Amino acid sequence: AKVRGACAGFGLSLAIGCDLTVASDDAYFASAYKTIGLTPDGGQSYFLPRIVGVKKALELVLLSERIKADEALRLSLVNKVVAAAELDATVDRVAASLAASARGSMAGAKRLLTTSLGNSLSEQLNAERESFSNCAAKDDFVEGIRAFIEKRPAKFS
Repeated sequence: AKVRGACAGFGLSLAIGCDLTVASDDAYFASAYKTIGLTPDGGQSYFLPRIVGVKKALELVLLSERIKADEALRLSLVNKVVAAAELDATVDRVAASLAASARGSMAGAKRLLTTSLGNSLSEQLNAERESFSNCAAKDDFVEGIRAFIEKRPAKFS
């Protein structure tokens, strides 16, 4: 997600539901539902306590105070804060980096991380083994090793 300016209510739900969120230094965040007599939606009640803990999530929703970009970064509501003038270029670089990655390994990594909280260590290690084996059997792994040996960027399919 790319966040510039106000990010409140459903916008906050979208931003915290994204895998990666980059905000401009002038952005601010608020749950905002309190001010209109509603409860959170868009997954906010799911993502927020997982990101900041239940106690802080209660504070953010019940008090609905504005959070500046630097505080949002400290709370892990966003991954990165950059100067407003650098926001578009930064997000373009992040997107290009992701687009150049091996899709199978990125999907596997996301799946492993997002399901890990519901697994025991043993279950997670088994899931890692299965995902690692699946990726190692793909052409992208061969290309990644070749590129590493040849000291060049990999060109994944």
